[in-house]
Amino acid sequence: MNTKQPLHHREITALEILKAAAAAFEEATGCAIRILKDAPAGKQRPDAVVRIEPPEGPAKEYVVEIKAGLTPATLGHAAQQVRRFEQPGILVTRRVGPPMAERLKKMDIGFIDTAGNAYINDPPLFIYVTGRKKTEPPFKIATGRAFRPTGLKVVFALLCRPELVNAPYRDIVVLTGVAQGTVGWVINDLKQQNFLTDRGKYGRKLTNAPKLLDAWVEHYARELRPKLYIGRYTTKKTGWWKHMGGGADDACLGGEPAAAVLTDYLQPERITVYVPDDINTFLLTHQLKKDPDGEVELLKKFWAFDYPWDHPGNYPGIAPPLLVYADLMATGNDRNIEAGGMIHEKFIHRLVKEV
Repeated sequence: MNTKQPLHHREITALEILKAAAAAFEEATGCAIRILKDAPAGKQRPDAVVRIEPPEGPAKEYVVEIKAGLTPATLGHAAQQVRRFEQPGILVTRRVGPPMAERLKKMDIGFIDTAGNAYINDPPLFIYVTGRKKTEPPFKIATGRAFRPTGLKVVFALLCRPELVNAPYRDIVVLTGVAQGTVGWVINDLKQQNFLTDRGKYGRKLTNAPKLLDAWVEHYARELRPKLYIGRYTTKKTGWWKHMGGGADDACLGGEPAAAVLTDYLQPERITVYVPDDINTFLLTHQLKKDPDGEVELLKKFWAFDYPWDHPGNYPGIAPPLLVYADLMATGNDRNIEAGGMIHEKFIHRLVKEV
């Protein structure tokens, strides 16, 4: 009996992607590439470290972030991941087409893919290869149940309120709206992926928080956000979003308008709002009408807790900064990505350090 899993369902590991990309890079460029065993110590750990050895000139080492794929929705956060290291970094992924290659080159983000496409600008080393194609089935990197849509709701709550990791499951159910069984398998899955440790009488604790946050942001854009999307709307009212109240049961600003409040940097073009179940009241209050090209984007609110801001009351009606950051990164817009970096530095970096 043939029990081999169909190719279109097979999951690929990050290491397999790295090895395939390294082999293709050597073939396309003539540069040797070595995968090193030891990654730098510390909380901000890359997926791997490689040494590139060109035919002429010095060998150079790079930290590596590995992605199953890059899309406009995941590019912003991937770029932030590479830039946060002191050592030069590159993205390694399955496929980078010419438009994405040009975008990465413009952002000066190094990359290597499994077809041999690459960009590295690290004088005297300069490599730019694009247009190479490789036919392969639609693999995906193996991930756990914690990064499925309902699991992402639980992980979000744990990242925003780390003390909940030791709360009764029924309390987490109330704050996330998921089934109690979901909480159990998310906790177990986080243990298996080394994102959570159980210290017995000392309780549970999140571990490797930066990587957990990275995984959440990436999977939120792909898995959960599309399921929360309600639609686009428009209104003749101006500045209405500046006067939203706040509170766990009320609508919250995300994305660009939230960033405008938190950073005083953006002039929002798209108004992202997370709304509770009673959407009709919200639509009537703000005179919103359905419009596929409207400036207002509504999504379902999926949490029922207040975020513990450093200065309570300063940011009423603003979604937790992790969600604002994820919204900005998902746009793929350069200015939004820059604003997201500010929010990460001001709010999220501290959050990760405290976990």
